[in-house]
Amino acid sequence: MFLSLSKALQPWLRLICAAVLLLSPLYYAAQISAAPLTLKHGSLGLNQLSIIKDGKVLGGLKAELLDEIAHRLGWKVEHSYCPFQRCLRSMEGGELDIMVFIAVNEERREYLDFVQIWSIPRKIPFYMLDGQQHRLQRFEDLHQLRVGVVNGYAYFRRFDKDPMINKVVVQHERQLPKMIMAGRIDAYIAFNQRREDLLQQYPQLVSPPFSHGFSDTALLAISKHSPLALRAEELERATLAVIKDGTMARLWKKFLGDNPPPYPPHLRPNLTTGPSQGQTWDNDD
Repeated sequence: MFLSLSKALQPWLRLICAAVLLLSPLYYAAQISAAPLTLKHGSLGLNQLSIIKDGKVLGGLKAELLDEIAHRLGWKVEHSYCPFQRCLRSMEGGELDIMVFIAVNEERREYLDFVQIWSIPRKIPFYMLDGQQHRLQRFEDLHQLRVGVVNGYAYFRRFDKDPMINKVVVQHERQLPKMIMAGRIDAYIAFNQRREDLLQQYPQLVSPPFSHGFSDTALLAISKHSPLALRAEELERATLAVIKDGTMARLWKKFLGDNPPPYPPHLRPNLTTGPSQGQTWDNDD
């Protein structure tokens, strides 16, 4: 009796086991989606974008922006300071989850996912000593110059890939104006230095005739090895809400004043015009 009942139940048991195996990944994914996250944010010390003291992140636009996005999702953020190249290595290895304002290129797409990629309309400024600007009229003139660059930065594809440019590599962009004043380089690109502040401190600097557009830049970059990579859609929805309801505009004005925000006009609350060529905003590279 028992044996015949057991045989009768076997097809049903097999079906139940198959259903459990089939549904387990879905259940696991649902549990991941429902669980709160603690985001590990890699931040640089760049004026009001990231305020750093004694190696600790005290605030700035990036920290407050991520805190607001995470708050809306019920998540938390751990902010940590790291030099740019180290931040990228940590993103590649999954030790960090997220960074803010990152230039997009093919190499980084291998280990990063991007949220909100924007084309930046203004030009990247080169700087040289006054009286030397005639030496940089077109791209090919760079082959005759010593050009200061920051380790790990992506400027624009043609520049980044050109082996004929003599690039002098430093760890921090703030070193570059000092090097040009000392005659150790002939030119450099000012990515994260506000023009007004730079020229006030170094009035001998001028921009040559040649310039070039920015690489496309993402508001957020996510490590492909991070749990956050599975929740990019949630993150993007919250990010768009922060932009469209004016929260990001308020944060931008708090830290960067009247410099125009980088996001496209159709995302801006009560704004219809984009940045002019002469205005600047800061971004990580």
